[in-house]
Amino acid sequence: MSDKKKILVVDDETWNLNVLESYLLSQDFEVFKVQSAEGALQVLDRVEKIDIVLADVLMPGMDGFELCRQIKKIKKFQALPILLVTALQDTVDKVKGLEAGASDFLSKPVDPAELRARVCAHLRIKTLIDEVESWSQVLEQKVRHRTKVIEEKNRQLDDTYFLTMEALILALDAREQETGKHSLRVSFYVTELAGKFNIQGKILEEIAVGALLHDLGKIGIPDYILLKPSALTPEERHEIAKHPQAGWNMIKDIEFFGMGRDLVLQHQERYDGSGYPQHLKGEAIFIGARLFAVVDVLDAMMSQRPYKKALSYEESHEFIRKNRGILFDPAVVDAFLTIPRERWFELKESVQRSNFKSFIMEKR
Repeated sequence: MSDKKKILVVDDETWNLNVLESYLLSQDFEVFKVQSAEGALQVLDRVEKIDIVLADVLMPGMDGFELCRQIKKIKKFQALPILLVTALQDTVDKVKGLEAGASDFLSKPVDPAELRARVCAHLRIKTLIDEVESWSQVLEQKVRHRTKVIEEKNRQLDDTYFLTMEALILALDAREQETGKHSLRVSFYVTELAGKFNIQGKILEEIAVGALLHDLGKIGIPDYILLKPSALTPEERHEIAKHPQAGWNMIKDIEFFGMGRDLVLQHQERYDGSGYPQHLKGEAIFIGARLFAVVDVLDAMMSQRPYKKALSYEESHEFIRKNRGILFDPAVVDAFLTIPRERWFELKESVQRSNFKSFIMEKR
């Protein structure tokens, strides 16, 4: 393949074409000659690469100004240098040429030395532009590659994240068969209720994670207490009351749990300050924990346990309503009461068909 620079010369007069060709061939350029603007566009379409265009301004049909405009409409020719060769000296004509996309002007009669100097100068500029474009493409490829690497790393982190969740759920479920499903249900429930407060995105996900892990601290409670089928003694209740703090201690340094850690610590706090472990009151309690308190009681009351029978939805609903402003945040209870009974049962059924990963991915 030839390394010669390719120059397209456009002039309706044969004599002018031949003169310009002779000047350029002396510099070892490859020259393409056409006698109309239409012919120039055909050459540009046919030849693999033209490095510079020299075009007369005053030609029959399409003039040099319009040729510039047509060339610059084509994306791949945006940086193609176009030198207009003209006898026109009016500043208005030169401005018109620049506005049309011309890079420079040569006055007739053309001086051979000036022609070669201007052509070489614009070719150097074009070479620099081509190099920048080439580097841009290389950088774009590198960015695309790095983006794919980052996306893969994020996918791996997501997998690790969800595997961690599943492992913790299994650890809970191995101790107390009902807990795993309870934890998944309240994760579903709390996000439904959070929607009434326009809680979205990362905070919503962290609340769901906190709900899922709220009983994590029960791993450290002895079986004879955790699985006891009868009423607990005061000492045993004291041991149970340690589980929010114990759960928080397990995950406090794991940053991707975010505000879910606050829910784990505060999920037994009550609106009137009668909860534990910190005896927080009112809005001092994390909003996720205030939401969770309602749905946790709903699910716990409606679930069969070794030490209690399941209550009806209506009984659970009435208990929550009566404790508005006492155990539960009034605004949260009001939002809860707007959600139909059927919706809670739909969510309960969906737990059987979903896992935590698919549930969270739907929320993202």
